[in-house]
Amino acid sequence: MRNKVLLVEDSKAVQQMYKNKLTLEQFQVLTADNGMEAIKLLSQEKPDIILLDLMMPIMDGYKVLQVIKTEPRLSKIPVLVFSAKGQPEEVEKAITLGAAGYIVKATTKPNEVIEKIKTVISQKPTELKFSRYSIEIREDAYDAKKLADDFNMENFRCTSCQAPLLLELIPDFSHETPWFTGKFFCPRCSQ
Repeated sequence: MRNKVLLVEDSKAVQQMYKNKLTLEQFQVLTADNGMEAIKLLSQEKPDIILLDLMMPIMDGYKVLQVIKTEPRLSKIPVLVFSAKGQPEEVEKAITLGAAGYIVKATTKPNEVIEKIKTVISQKPTELKFSRYSIEIREDAYDAKKLADDFNMENFRCTSCQAPLLLELIPDFSHETPWFTGKFFCPRCSQ
C-alpha cells in the first residue's frame, strides 16, 4: 500500500512540481491550496504525513499545525513544515507546535524533500502531549452573568442534565502572548 501525503501549498507551480515528484516516488498525493482546505480534507482523509507551507491565505500553517496537534484523531500524523522562510524563531515555533521537521524551500532540493519524507514516515512519530485545562466558571464572577446571558447558557448549566458546565481551554501557540481556544462542555453527559 502506498503512503499518503497531504501537500498543503498555495503556489500552484510548487504544488504541481511536488505532486509530480511524489507520485513518481510511488506516494499517493492529496493537495490543499490553503489551511482551511487542509482542515476540511483532514476531516475525510488520514494521510501518513503532511507537507505544510506556513504562509498561506485564509489560515496559515501555524494555525493548521496547532489544529492537527490538538485534535486526538490527527495528532500522531507527522507534519513537515515546508516554507520559504527559515529564520530561527520560525523554525523554533514550528517545532514547538509539534512539527516533525522544517524544510526551507529555497535551500532544499526536491530529492532531499522526498528523502526527508521517507525518513520521517519510517520513524515512529514522537508523541507530544498538549495540556487542556478544564475550568469551572462562577456565576457571580466578573462578566460570567453577561457571558451566560449573551450566549443563552442558563447560568452555566447543561441543558440536558443541569450539571455545571466546564470551560475547556486549549493553548493557541500561534500568538506571541498566551491565547487559548475554548469551549464549554458538560463533564457528566459530555455535551
